[in-house]
Amino acid sequence: SVCGDLCPLCVWNAAKHLLTAGLWVWPTVAARGKGVPPPHSPACPSAFFLRQGDVEPGQRLASSELWDVLWHRFATVLCLATDKPVIEGEVPRPDQSTPEPDWSLISPQGTEGEMPCSWSIQSVPFTDSRQVGEDGDPELVPAVVLQACQLLCFPFSLDVDTETLLQVMEAVRDSEIPAHLLQVCWHHLPFSETALPISLLCHLVLSDERVVDQLVRVAAASDRATAFLSAVLLSDCPLLTMDLLALLAHVARACPAHLPFLQKILAGSDSAYQLLTHLLCHQEHPIRAKACSLVGNLLRHGQDFPRVLQSQAALLEHLLGCLADQDKSVRKSASFAVGNAAYQGGSLPRALGKAVPGLVRLLSDPQGRTRCNAASALGNLGRQAAELGDVLIQNRAPHLLLDVACHDSQPAVQEAALIALRSISQQPPIHQVLVSLQAWEKLVALSISDAQPSSCGSPRPSSAHHCRKLIHLLRPTHSA
Repeated sequence: SVCGDLCPLCVWNAAKHLLTAGLWVWPTVAARGKGVPPPHSPACPSAFFLRQGDVEPGQRLASSELWDVLWHRFATVLCLATDKPVIEGEVPRPDQSTPEPDWSLISPQGTEGEMPCSWSIQSVPFTDSRQVGEDGDPELVPAVVLQACQLLCFPFSLDVDTETLLQVMEAVRDSEIPAHLLQVCWHHLPFSETALPISLLCHLVLSDERVVDQLVRVAAASDRATAFLSAVLLSDCPLLTMDLLALLAHVARACPAHLPFLQKILAGSDSAYQLLTHLLCHQEHPIRAKACSLVGNLLRHGQDFPRVLQSQAALLEHLLGCLADQDKSVRKSASFAVGNAAYQGGSLPRALGKAVPGLVRLLSDPQGRTRCNAASALGNLGRQAAELGDVLIQNRAPHLLLDVACHDSQPAVQEAALIALRSISQQPPIHQVLVSLQAWEKLVALSISDAQPSSCGSPRPSSAHHCRKLIHLLRPTHSA
């Protein structure tokens, strides 16, 4: 019994007795939404402690045996656990299948009722995308899914040790939660409610390479999935579009086998890549930046996309236009993409001659990573397309690369400029220009200066190596 004022301690004791006593199951009546009493009823009293307006009872519940008992009972209801005693140290046999929850034993309303309790004290309940929608309540489905997503976000928003995070990711991956997240987005959620699941999906993909394969396998098998992803990229929700662009860029970076799946999303029915072109000139600069990054990662593996970029004049034009964007993150991503395009063989580098003036300007960009990308792109163009030598000279690329190599404040940028100079100096006209600029003397002075002890430490061994090679290539006796 409990006292008249229903104090928390009395309810605590009564709840422990109730949960450790015999268990009865009321089968769900789907049409009426009845099933195992949700936690807001006395049968599952965890919500009582969380409604008291005090954090301490919730923390006490989470660290108590009552919390473990509660979830054991929940698992028993779903036929995931048993009340039979288990031998200490017993582990499942290799051929023993994982039990599947019997969702007919608890209604979606019951699951929805339990989630706020878990959400309040940061614990993850059993849930399954197959349960949503069973009661036909259009408002219930987003509520269950979004609360489940909030719970799944907790481990990544807290200061959790690496081992625990690895265990969480293993459980997420083995349960195929990423695949279920995508499926529930296109099957059950209104478009306006997909931002949180897509954001969580993006985080999971970026956290584990094996999740990428799982996600691509499920999405590539469904035309509805690819249509949904294409629609997300055209949505009027910038955050949703940015998350998906980041996800797709990582998919492109992970494995060349995923490129056909990505092209199916981006190419459109006419293979004109109008969707990607639209994203490159989007009014939101973060979307333009992520679209450029996606193009750069599509070009990493060569294959068919360099031909696509060369054949789609509007796509190439908008990419090159991003080199002069007012936003620094767009310029950085665009220079990365153009650099990867310039690295490709064939005729694509020759089609990038119009990029040279923009890349030369970016050698003085305030952002070091952009200057580094621009130097690398110029080096790739000079190596892959000898006919661009005159264009490089006309735009003073050898002059500015030499200046960056000798005077830039960031060693990584200096190194990129030295590598670029080694590449373009193989062309006799550019070699003569460097000789006329007294590049040999300047590089010797640079190598002597870098060899002196300084508060910044010793130069990068790779930078020193490229400097020596360039000095050898440009020394007067070699030039003669």
